[in-house]
Amino acid sequence: MRGYEAISKCANLVNVGDIITQKLENLTEKIMVLSPLEIKNKLANLPNWKTNGKEISHTYIFKDFVTAIDFVNRLVEPAENAGHHPDLSISYNKVTVNLTTHDQGGITEKDFNLAEKIVAIASNLASK
Repeated sequence: MRGYEAISKCANLVNVGDIITQKLENLTEKIMVLSPLEIKNKLANLPNWKTNGKEISHTYIFKDFVTAIDFVNRLVEPAENAGHHPDLSISYNKVTVNLTTHDQGGITEKDFNLAEKIVAIASNLASK
């Protein structure tokens, strides 16, 4: 093996190591069910979001159906990246987003992290 081949293989291993480290950080993200007080405190940072104790939710109203679907399509990448997927309901120009961590049986930090990203996406669409 030539020197540059060895360096290239080492560089690839470093990249793989970085990817594995990121995946492990995602897996070890706080996944404990939050207490009602923690949920209440976190909801204070998400205007108009509500909870029923088992999930957090918000209904977005857009100018038309096309914008509502554009919003839903923009949720795909952050949901996939987080490995956490919202339950969605679409009715013409209304999109209701429900977040819960099913495998934990309640609301966790993962729900709030994704909700913050969803708020940013909706804000971006509203400003257009």
